[in-house]
Amino acid sequence: MSSAAKIAFVTVLCLFVGPEWSIAQETTPQTRGEIPAVTSFDALLQSATQDLEASAADSGAMANMALARVAFSSTDPAIQVTGIPLAEKAAELGAVEANLLLGDIYRRGGYGAAPDLVRAKAYLEAAFKDGSLQAAVALGTLYFDSDFTPEGRKRGLELLTAAANEGSVEAANALANVYLQGKGVPIDTSKALHYFGVGLVSNSNNSIVALGDVLRGGAANLQPNPQVAMEFFERASKQGDLGAGRRIADMHLRGEAVTQSVPQAIAMLTDLAQKGDANSYIALGDIFTRGEFVATDGARAIEYFKSAQALGNTTGMIRLAELYINGLPGTPVDIGQAMDLYASAAELGNTSAKRALGRAFLTGQFGTTDPRRAIALLEDAARLGDGQAAKDLAVLYATNDPFPANYDEVKTYLDLALAVGNTGAALEVASAIATGPLARTHREDARLLLNGAMDGGVPGAAATLARLQLDGAFPAEGVGGVISMLNNAAKSGDNDSARFLIGLYRDGYGLLLPPDPAAANDFLNSVAASIGPEATTVERIHLEALKNEDVDTLASVSEQISTLSKASAIQVLDILRRKNARAYVYVLQQGLSSRGQYSGPLSGTLDATTIRAFNAVCSALNAERACAPGPLTRGALLTLGNYVLQPAT
Repeated sequence: MSSAAKIAFVTVLCLFVGPEWSIAQETTPQTRGEIPAVTSFDALLQSATQDLEASAADSGAMANMALARVAFSSTDPAIQVTGIPLAEKAAELGAVEANLLLGDIYRRGGYGAAPDLVRAKAYLEAAFKDGSLQAAVALGTLYFDSDFTPEGRKRGLELLTAAANEGSVEAANALANVYLQGKGVPIDTSKALHYFGVGLVSNSNNSIVALGDVLRGGAANLQPNPQVAMEFFERASKQGDLGAGRRIADMHLRGEAVTQSVPQAIAMLTDLAQKGDANSYIALGDIFTRGEFVATDGARAIEYFKSAQALGNTTGMIRLAELYINGLPGTPVDIGQAMDLYASAAELGNTSAKRALGRAFLTGQFGTTDPRRAIALLEDAARLGDGQAAKDLAVLYATNDPFPANYDEVKTYLDLALAVGNTGAALEVASAIATGPLARTHREDARLLLNGAMDGGVPGAAATLARLQLDGAFPAEGVGGVISMLNNAAKSGDNDSARFLIGLYRDGYGLLLPPDPAAANDFLNSVAASIGPEATTVERIHLEALKNEDVDTLASVSEQISTLSKASAIQVLDILRRKNARAYVYVLQQGLSSRGQYSGPLSGTLDATTIRAFNAVCSALNAERACAPGPLTRGALLTLGNYVLQPAT
């Protein structure tokens, strides 16, 4: 039975239960003797639909709402859009559910309506006034994500607190995240745990998993505790939470709280996948694509991504497209197939595919540029609630490319991005305004936007503002004022600002600030607990790259890289490639030596023996083209780095 049929069937049952449930009774009361005989399902469905349409025409709130849901349940966009006026009519007639539904639609976009902050707030406010706790949660979150003023933050906090005090677990979880991340309030891990505890007492899987995530990774003034995190995930998993099951598998994959066992992790994910969890198929495909824990295997990755696709998960199609763009050993690049997959996913409504195609047609990634088609795809994705596509459009309108800069359009698309929770869009858009053709007329708007984002706890806002001040885009109280601002942001838990300040001390900033590695090291020590062990190691290696190139230093750098995730290790190799080529070569020599593919000394010297070993690996991986420009180029880095950092077979 289709969703529409189910809705209509349930509605018609309500019609015939008794007078108190009859929608049609508002205008045409029936006596029990007039109830028609039920001859078939189709006949009953037809009768229900006719009764609803008649009642809707007579201004019945319930009937309009029911018909709106029938329209929204359709897979035909032309039918979906007819639900908006029906829901709006129901809202006019006082249906709280209609206000809540329309608020969510205008908040995120969909059913033919683009995100609209003003309408979203109006409908959610109406639902909240009628007592909807769901509206309070949605509205409070919307204020935090889109209104960086003190009044907006205050209103968001009031709404979420009021709903939490009324017993809303969803509101309590939202408040917990506000205090955990410092979104417009000081970071307070104790308060975050208190509010997550509301859901814990209520046995909410969302709260249990969220607490597990906090315990697994740690938080401000709270050290990681993977053992206890595992208990939380196991509890939620036993209660049917698939995400918790995937987290348990990932901990086995990485050896957190348990002895590392890649086979067991794969077996766990396979079991979840075979039970119908498409995201587990995605996770399996990622394991064999990225090569962090097993050797890359394009054939197996393709099989898993196709299995996810078969379950209706369009992310599987996106992953396949990405695989064909980047290629893997044994799986050559196939741009045509990648484009077909993106196009198919886009037709099915996947906004990530629309955005990827739009970006590709802007940049010529697939061999041709088509700005008009690119913009149409990005606009379509933005209307469907894709915050990244909305951000892209705002930046394009701020930079005068490929069309004239237009601040009104910038503001429109920035509001769309913020409405769906993409708070980071404020940073990119403000930078584009401050450094582009709109700077002359709207520089102050950009500065206020960044200040609001910084006060609202948006990660990286202080670092973005600092960079623009140092470059002269905004006035600042000298280098000392910039450093003071970054220090304050770092102390409040903004790790992006902390790392930016480490880099500022380490590298200096032109003529404004000379490098001071000792200050960088001291500041790193002071924020190490906050930014976490992985980021701390990356920064320590970065500092090592400024030192001399003796063998002990090279060995120390190589040892530290071995403790990092593959993604971080590649990032560090890229730094070394540019700042300490000898350390970069040393790490590759050591990795190839452990695989029996390099027999020379571990010296970091790019001699003939080393070059021959590098070329042999590039040839074996069918990556001669990527490596051809030279061993110190990014193509060689990605080929050789990915090879030496994946598990030996």
